[in-house]
Amino acid sequence: MTIVWAGLSLGAVYALIAIGYNITMTFGGVFNLAHGAFVVLSAFFSWFIIVDQGWPWWTAALLGLAGGALLAGIEELVAVRPVLRRENGHALLVTTVGAFVVIEGILMATWGEEPKSIPFFGGQEALTLLGGRVARVDLWLIAVAVAAGVGLHLFSRRSLWGLAARGATTDPEAAKLRGIDVAALRTGSFGLAGALAGLLGPLMTPKTGASVSIAITLTVFGFVALAVGGFGNFLGSIVGGLVIGLVQSYSSRYLGVEYPPLLLFALLLAVLVVRPTGLFGQRGLRAV
Repeated sequence: MTIVWAGLSLGAVYALIAIGYNITMTFGGVFNLAHGAFVVLSAFFSWFIIVDQGWPWWTAALLGLAGGALLAGIEELVAVRPVLRRENGHALLVTTVGAFVVIEGILMATWGEEPKSIPFFGGQEALTLLGGRVARVDLWLIAVAVAAGVGLHLFSRRSLWGLAARGATTDPEAAKLRGIDVAALRTGSFGLAGALAGLLGPLMTPKTGASVSIAITLTVFGFVALAVGGFGNFLGSIVGGLVIGLVQSYSSRYLGVEYPPLLLFALLLAVLVVRPTGLFGQRGLRAV
């Protein structure tokens, strides 16, 4: 059971990345490849606030929320909106990758390559649960991933903002004719995803650490979780992330650390061949 808890907690991290991807896809119609870099930026910022400055964890969470929303909104204004005005949506892959590289370069120049870590605000003691050992941070990660996915699922289907954003993503021209500000909704979706990334810093950093090298790992495995769970489906992001985490945990334990990437991408290929939008994906949503 200890392996299961380890896989679920790791999968919760991937699920949270996938949820961030799905926010901009569902509410803004854009796949933001820089989201993983925002999460790593939040990790370094949390270390700076909590360890370097000695401030409480909730300060890092609140400042990270505001800062992440602001920076992600700026990314949309600078790297996304000008491209969409030229009606060249495929270039968004290049501009969001460019934003990823810029953030990664800033992190490298500011904090260097040395990994950093912070203590978990909920305590360091491990618990025995259902016959296995699990850290407190692992339980928090699982709970937050499920809560975020379920909450955003309900928000996207029952709130006026969520319904308007989904409609604008499906048919932007029809949404504009009904008086919906499509550009503002897209900027808001980036801000929401950035706020989530910034808020999670004090929670995810005790698990993943703060290191520039993990940015590409979170980006790739978060995308695998998104693709397996389903493009445009927040509940699918939870399932996809947890499945990926369990596969990685069990394959590392019984086969060796070199096998998880091979198995995960074989799983990704199998899912995309059988169901290109993912297990719970929406066929009407454009996927990258």
